[in-house]
Amino acid sequence: MRGIGLRASRALSTGSVKAIAAAALLALVGCAPGQALASAAPHGETALQKKLFAAGAKRFTFDGWAGPAFPVWTYRSADTPADAPVLFVFHGVKRDADKYLGEWIGLARKYRIALIVPEYSREAFPGVRSYSHGWFTEKDGTPRPADKWSFAAIEPVFAAVKAREGLTAETYALYGHSGGAQFVHRYILAGGGPHMGRAVSANAGSYAMPDPAVAWPFGLGGLPAGLWNPAKALALPVTVLLGTEDTDPNHPSLPRQPEAMAQGPYRLARGEAFYARARALAAAEHVGFGWSCALVPGVGHDNGGMAPVAVRILFGDAKPVAGGDCKPLSQ
Repeated sequence: MRGIGLRASRALSTGSVKAIAAAALLALVGCAPGQALASAAPHGETALQKKLFAAGAKRFTFDGWAGPAFPVWTYRSADTPADAPVLFVFHGVKRDADKYLGEWIGLARKYRIALIVPEYSREAFPGVRSYSHGWFTEKDGTPRPADKWSFAAIEPVFAAVKAREGLTAETYALYGHSGGAQFVHRYILAGGGPHMGRAVSANAGSYAMPDPAVAWPFGLGGLPAGLWNPAKALALPVTVLLGTEDTDPNHPSLPRQPEAMAQGPYRLARGEAFYARARALAAAEHVGFGWSCALVPGVGHDNGGMAPVAVRILFGDAKPVAGGDCKPLSQ
């Protein structure tokens, strides 16, 4: 992505290292007794956050880019090696990075992956425009510098966490659910980053359809020049992951702008339409198509139900067929 420069980050730890004896607490967040190191929660943190710190999660303030400082959560179990895969997890519209981290910790331990969970706080990123839509412009339409787009933070966060944790991975994977899936798929369509690898976009509420006649963020119209490259974006190993029960047309957080409603009555229909449009465009443009679509039976709008399938796609034995139809994964 243009304009993304790596700068030194100043990380302010929110707690000190302490030993944990409460095995039941560790089990609650998916950690086995005996995992010793944890970053302690300071006074005033929520009960959930205290449990995450007790389980070994860390949280620091990232300011190593041109945009506003914001918190970043990380997790790496004691037996996860330095060359482990790195996964970004993106939260939804509630900005509940801690909840998402809690739902991924057990999976991270099982698959021995390092987690990065940015917390795009409302204070630093007010509204969906400044988070999942990329923050290309101010409210009045004034263009923002490329190094201040919300997408521009990913590469320097990756570099900062690698340095903090002593990781050696050359690439990172992406997973987002709901509003986080909106962020992930738009990041990909807008060019992504040079170290980006696989990605899963799960249960997004609206999409940037690959259509230049529809204005961003619901299409590609008005996207800053030079970002959209169909040969690159459509060839990436991306999975559109959809819960078969995510079919509530009255869900409280379902986007209801006219452009969003035109994509379908609920999230499942919108996701299937987005994938179908991308596949048709790849065929029309005669470019490679690396995307796949997978359904998760019996799961609605629930990150906790989608994550176990997503991790299998990214790091396990689940291999959706690129260019195939949307259908449940074989067990």
